[in-house]
Amino acid sequence: MTHDPHNAPHPATAAATPRALPPLSRLLRYGVVGVLGAVVHMSTLFLLVEMHLADPVAATTAGFILALLISYLANRFWTFGFSGSYWASMIKYCVVSLIGLGLNILIIKLFTDVLGLWYGWGAMAAAVAVALNNFLLNNAWTFHKNCGASQ
Repeated sequence: MTHDPHNAPHPATAAATPRALPPLSRLLRYGVVGVLGAVVHMSTLFLLVEMHLADPVAATTAGFILALLISYLANRFWTFGFSGSYWASMIKYCVVSLIGLGLNILIIKLFTDVLGLWYGWGAMAAAVAVALNNFLLNNAWTFHKNCGASQ
């Protein structure tokens, strides 16, 4: 079979697709999306509370859900370049987020109740551990290139 240069993808285009990026580049994109999600969450919380539209619990819940949806979409397209099933990947993304919440709670409990350390150190350790855990799970499971492509 001969190579037809007219049908080959342009090298810059091939390298620009998220799946073609090295894992470290995807991890950095994941971090940017995480910061965006935190800003959306906190902005929603403060906006709804300060405008007297919701109490803090309802406002943070709304902020969490909005941040989850925005983060899912940004990670789906920009970080991982995933084109499989929306629903299957959204459910997996939520499962990964719940696993991250559980890991966060375990780390906070470890730092405070077992080690007797300040909860802030636990929160910082949990932020790093949960971000890496969620990236690895989303990369390997939620947005895996062969998962859900035909659904």
